[in-house]
Amino acid sequence: MYKKILNTIRHRNLLHGAMIELTYGCNLDCRFCYNAKNAKGTPLHIDQYLSLLQDLRQLQVLFLSFTGGEPLLHPFFFEIAGAARQLGFVVRVKSNGLLIHGEIAKRLKEEVNPLEVELSLHGAVAATHDRQTRSAGSFSRLIAHVAEMKQLDLRPSFVSTLTSWNEKETEAMFALADSLGIDLRFQGPVGPKGLMDGGDWQNITLQPSSEGWQELARVVASRKTCSDAAPSLSTCGSDEPPVQSAKVWCGTGSQEVLVDPFGTVFPCLHLRWPAGNLHQQSFAGIWQQGNGRVFIKARKLSRDVARTMDAGVVTQLGAPLFCPGIDQQIS
Repeated sequence: MYKKILNTIRHRNLLHGAMIELTYGCNLDCRFCYNAKNAKGTPLHIDQYLSLLQDLRQLQVLFLSFTGGEPLLHPFFFEIAGAARQLGFVVRVKSNGLLIHGEIAKRLKEEVNPLEVELSLHGAVAATHDRQTRSAGSFSRLIAHVAEMKQLDLRPSFVSTLTSWNEKETEAMFALADSLGIDLRFQGPVGPKGLMDGGDWQNITLQPSSEGWQELARVVASRKTCSDAAPSLSTCGSDEPPVQSAKVWCGTGSQEVLVDPFGTVFPCLHLRWPAGNLHQQSFAGIWQQGNGRVFIKARKLSRDVARTMDAGVVTQLGAPLFCPGIDQQIS
């Protein structure tokens, strides 16, 4: 039933989600991060964010994801996310979790009450996690903050990018999540910085081995067999695995859009084709104009990929997944 609903949304181009990158600033320095930390531009003002939320509401968008960088570093995070809650959006917050404790955790519950707080986990033990974040003590703080979030009913979950450093810890990472009473999903492959950061491809060296992907698939399959656990492997930063179809491959240009910290609107996280900028026009105007240009181009790409992949084996950068946006960066 879910796949039927999702395919209907994609086929009819029913925009129902937006990912908002509030800032590229972060209190960690993860080795594989694809964010353009040195990107320059004029950040959106809070009034522009409030106008964006109103436009999204008028378009009947349901889901909003606040991400970054670390979204809680944005000086108006609570004003923006709180307004989203008041307008009735289903809110997700994607964070590294290091700021979510004490008064900030309480405010997040009281003022935003997100459906989910998705926290980045990079290993089953401190040595692996802290190696990838390049911040000593980040693992222990994350685990402590998860316990605090659970007490506040903040609905935390884990997301992890499979890398060559953590590929042998996947079973242990699931066990850790189980011990904390929260879900874990894996995503991948490691995304290049090609379009976002002037062609820095060093993070690609952290791609896991084919054996690592096979082991992850085995662990996920065994968990599906032994429990009612949801699928735990996805791609492109999406909250769901791609739905393969004779008509569309993914929702790029149709079901969800991305807004960067400087107001540029893109079809999705990895497909960085600018459709317009909120400093020049409203989101509603960009969506309507983009329907005749960038978004239609993105939808065509999705259909072309679906036709190409219908009878083939799906792989990308060694991963048993395929993201059209990443493919545009590496081809």
